Order: sequence, then structure tokens, then C-alpha cells
Amino acid sequence: MSTSTVIHCNTVRGYSACAASLITDALTAEEARTIAGAHGWRHSSGRDYCPPCSGSRIRPRVIVAVPDALPAVTELPAERLRLAAEILTAAVAGSSGGTWCARRTPPALPDGVTGVEYVTGGPFGTSCVARTGPAGNPLAAGDATYIALLDPEVGRAVAALLQTAQEGVEEDSGRVETALPRAAVDVAEALLRARDPRFTS
Repeated sequence: MSTSTVIHCNTVRGYSACAASLITDALTAEEARTIAGAHGWRHSSGRDYCPPCSGSRIRPRVIVAVPDALPAVTELPAERLRLAAEILTAAVAGSSGGTWCARRTPPALPDGVTGVEYVTGGPFGTSCVARTGPAGNPLAAGDATYIALLDPEVGRAVAALLQTAQEGVEEDSGRVETALPRAAVDVAEALLRARDPRFTS
């Protein structure tokens, strides 16, 4: 709850009256008149007069609060969904096709060469898509499995999901009010982190 005291101009000319008023956060009429005086109002014989009616040359002081930094421009959820879908679609188009599979060479190869965990793809499933580390290393094997799991077909499906969510958000006047669009926006934000310099090396 908040309180305010309003000062009204009491000037009357013929059949018309001045409509000027000043809202203050004062608790008493005396405090309100002190505030009004600082803004060019005059009080005389129990009546109040605004600056134009009183002939005061004092002009109201306007205090503008300027933030240290301008707020970041935020994109609407539908725009974030569209952008993420476009980036993902472009990435899929530039990747090796086919079904990706996690593979491993023997840990020890001739001539002291260490084997590797890797991912294959391409039209015949024989192209090396990625190498993740030495053969037998659990983390390298896990990375290879994860990369293979998210092959281009999965990318296309996720892009289609983002596009469908974008259309739904646009039809709902830009609102994201249910779980599925919210989850799609979360996926879009995760994909778009690469655009943020904080997440790039």
C-alpha cells in the first residue's frame, strides 16, 4: 500500500478552472506544499497555484535514472527457435550423411601405434567422422557413442521439432505456456550458446 498527497491548482477564471495538479509522496499537506514549492508552485492564503498560474519562473526538476548499461536486447522465443533450427539444419547439411556408428580399433597396433575410439559415417558407413581418444578409454568411448547417437538424422528431427514449436509459439501470440514449447526453447537456447563468446574458445 502507498499513500500520496495531491496538490490542485485553485485558479479560477470566469467559468473555467485550471486543471493542473501535482501528485507527491508527502504524508501531510505541509510536506506536499514544500515539495510543490520546489517545483514552482505557490501557496497563498490557503490556496495553491501551479507555476503558469502563479507566474513562477521555477521549472519542475526532472530526474532521469540512467542504468550503467543498457539492457540486452532479447530475442523473442519464436525467433530463437527459428534461428536454432536454421543453424542446426545448416550443420546437418554440411556433415557426413548416413548412419553414424561408434567404432574402436584394437588398443595396440603394430609399430607401437595406439588404437583410437572413433565414429564412422558417410554413404557407406566407412568415413571417419570423429576421433575421440585412445582405444579402451571409457571417456573417449562415451564421447564416440554420444556423437554417433546424435547423427544427422537426429539433427533433422530436432530441427523439425524446433520449427514446429516455432509455428506453435507464433500462433499463440509469442507465448510459451506449455511444457513442450518450453522444452523446445530450452533446446534452442542450448544450441545457440555457441553464438555467445563466453562459450567459445
